[in-house]
Amino acid sequence: MPPGYFFLTFHIKKMVVNNKLEYILSGAKVFVGYLFIFTGAIIAFLGQIMFGLSVSTLALFFITTFSGVEIDTTNKKIKQYNKLFGIIKTGRWQSLDFFIGLTLIPVRKINTIASRANITNSVVQKDYRIYLVNKNCKPAFPIKICKNMEQAQNSIDELSIWMKLPVYSRK
Repeated sequence: MPPGYFFLTFHIKKMVVNNKLEYILSGAKVFVGYLFIFTGAIIAFLGQIMFGLSVSTLALFFITTFSGVEIDTTNKKIKQYNKLFGIIKTGRWQSLDFFIGLTLIPVRKINTIASRANITNSVVQKDYRIYLVNKNCKPAFPIKICKNMEQAQNSIDELSIWMKLPVYSRK
């Protein structure tokens, strides 16, 4: 090969977007989960090893398990998954051809806890969720959760470009 020539190699990168959505336990319930881990450890230390480890393992499962969405924009596939113990990913891939677009929906979530004295404490959380829209023009499942409207608008625009899907407004 003559000097001065060189080969350019192009690598097609696989574009995969991974969005962690929600933990099974959120808000004040996480405190109860940690309390059960601590209680299970004390029970195991006091001699009931199997029962204590079972309680701690179950609480650890609820604290660390979360749901998410993985989007393969190169192959036009999506996978809604649960990650058990934060390690084992379950779910199956489906084609993006089953969906006609994206939509943005504001969600208001209220967590209420009541004490034994019947005193309630409520926490209101507002977030914005980007959903895939199915062929019936209904939101199928969330693919991203954003804390504010500006972040949600930017995210839905990016996802629309990457996934080559239009954005639908809510009616």
